[in-house]
Amino acid sequence: MKIYKLFALALCAFVLAACNAASTGSPTETLKKFVDASQKKDVAAMKQTLSKGTMELIEKSAQQQKTTVDELLKKDSPTQMTETPEIRNEKIEGDTATVEVKNTVTGNFDTLPFVKEDGQWKLALDKFMQDVMKRMSEEMKNAGQNPPPANAQP
Repeated sequence: MKIYKLFALALCAFVLAACNAASTGSPTETLKKFVDASQKKDVAAMKQTLSKGTMELIEKSAQQQKTTVDELLKKDSPTQMTETPEIRNEKIEGDTATVEVKNTVTGNFDTLPFVKEDGQWKLALDKFMQDVMKRMSEEMKNAGQNPPPANAQP
């Protein structure tokens, strides 16, 4: 269930992102297409912007929830956007890319990954989730490495 909540948070982060589009076929343009499709609840268009790994992640989540991929995508899509978040620093390195999107809740910028599949940029939510899980694991490990002694005085 924690994975589903993290996935939903990641999906919302992508959905909240909108932009003044860069060149056609860029990661930023893919993000814009995903946001537009999400607002319209156009599941077919949403699927076209998601990586194969992301679709596998969504399929597993849908199975666990005993629902369909289409219903899951519709459910996790907001119907309105109240503001357009800031987007910056699109970086392309071969067949991978990142775009920084301002998180309207925290005010921080989240780095969203993309992969190029069949010549098209796709949102890589699976990679985003892997990064989130890795950071959480490291934070938990670091918190456990240096616990204060039981008899420590302030």
